[in-house]
Amino acid sequence: MKKGLIKYFILGVFFAFFISSVSALVVDSVIMDSSGTSPGEEMHIEIGLRNNGDEDVEDVSVFLDLKDVPFAPFDSSSEFGIDKIKEDKLKFAEFDLIALNDANSQTYKIPVQISYNDEGEIKIKNSLISIDVHSEPVLGVSLEEGLLLKGNNNEVAIKIINKGLSDIKFLEVEIEDSNKFELISPNNIYVGDLDSDDFDSVNFKVFFDNDVSDKVKFIVNLNYKDSFNNEYEKEFEVKLKVYSRNNAIDVGLIEKSQVSQIITIIIILIVIWFIYRWWRRRRKLKE
Repeated sequence: MKKGLIKYFILGVFFAFFISSVSALVVDSVIMDSSGTSPGEEMHIEIGLRNNGDEDVEDVSVFLDLKDVPFAPFDSSSEFGIDKIKEDKLKFAEFDLIALNDANSQTYKIPVQISYNDEGEIKIKNSLISIDVHSEPVLGVSLEEGLLLKGNNNEVAIKIINKGLSDIKFLEVEIEDSNKFELISPNNIYVGDLDSDDFDSVNFKVFFDNDVSDKVKFIVNLNYKDSFNNEYEKEFEVKLKVYSRNNAIDVGLIEKSQVSQIITIIIILIVIWFIYRWWRRRRKLKE
């Protein structure tokens, strides 16, 4: 029995030591004035700290480590101090942050360091909070250089540019049907991911009739998602300049064929040769 009592006494002392060493201050909640923010916008954050211990804690300091994230303090500091949190009480550390203008659209993890005085012992606790930066994708569409001829099969090259701060994914490019041209290739091309400040190009094979007008509207539909899986559909109008072969020659886009000129020169040379032979024969006859 004595051995059993000693055993339970040792376990009790160990358990009491373990409980006393557990951090009394815990992050109870994180309150933000919105679910996320946009580049250049401000937001207010409150971090709730609860004292679950049996004693008051003092000199509480909450520090946000912002060195690796695109946020900065706005009309506040990255550190917030609380003189005392009584046992079983909740107090909030408050911060005002602004998302930098070049913040990409994604979820950012901000390290939080909490230090406090617990009965003369300085304790440190580390945590994380998450902030979403939302930036609507900004896409542009343009026509890459290339000669388009009537009565010919042509390649229409469309460039898609991601001008925004949000990466996009699952990008599809679709061309609307028209009676102005005939699509020889499929009207839908899957591109996939397109990073911020990047571009990609897609080519469509198109046939233009000889009687089509010189300017043709090309309707381009883009379907895609942003980094938070929000779906988007945008329509763009690209104006195509289509040339007849003669017009293309006139403006210098196509070199004029030299075949007819070469044939004319050959005919002239042949005529000159015959005239020369005829002249030689007459001269010999006179002699």
